[in-house]
Amino acid sequence: MQQPLTLIRAFGVVIALGIGTVALHGCGFQLRGYPSAVVQLAQSTELVFGTKPDDIMVKNALKRQLDLLALGYTDSVNDTAASHVPAASEVPRIQVDNIRLDTYQLRGILTEIRMVMSADVSYSVQQNGIWQNKTQTLQVQRSYQYDQASVATDNPQADQIRAWLADNLAQRIADQYVALLMPATS
Repeated sequence: MQQPLTLIRAFGVVIALGIGTVALHGCGFQLRGYPSAVVQLAQSTELVFGTKPDDIMVKNALKRQLDLLALGYTDSVNDTAASHVPAASEVPRIQVDNIRLDTYQLRGILTEIRMVMSADVSYSVQQNGIWQNKTQTLQVQRSYQYDQASVATDNPQADQIRAWLADNLAQRIADQYVALLMPATS
């Protein structure tokens, strides 16, 4: 009598797990790194950056973001061409120019430092069969306090904040790119 009751419970758990899995997949839930609709929209993306250290830091952070989204990419060095008209066979493109890191200080007993990273970002994507170029200036910022009276002469927080700003800027670039790739809903 005990064995059929255990078998019924096990069968109920399996059914509940199956229904839960189907329900999560049906509502659009997806684990990071797994193929999605975005992959079908853009098989490869051309990344165009400069060669300065800040450019490389943001480019590497953007590559990590695109890897999480399972989007392919190719590297390209930024040329000085002012305007870019995509060809019919061209891949989508993200061009990042003029990456700037500004630091503002409010001095006192503790110095409050605000670091602002900004960049001019151009996206070339195909929407409804037509190539669209969108250009925006993106900006991220973070503030922290630094005690200049401390014994340490270096400021390790500045390097950590700089890396955080590059990661955050790359995440915003990737989020906007994915939004542009999605088909328009009516």
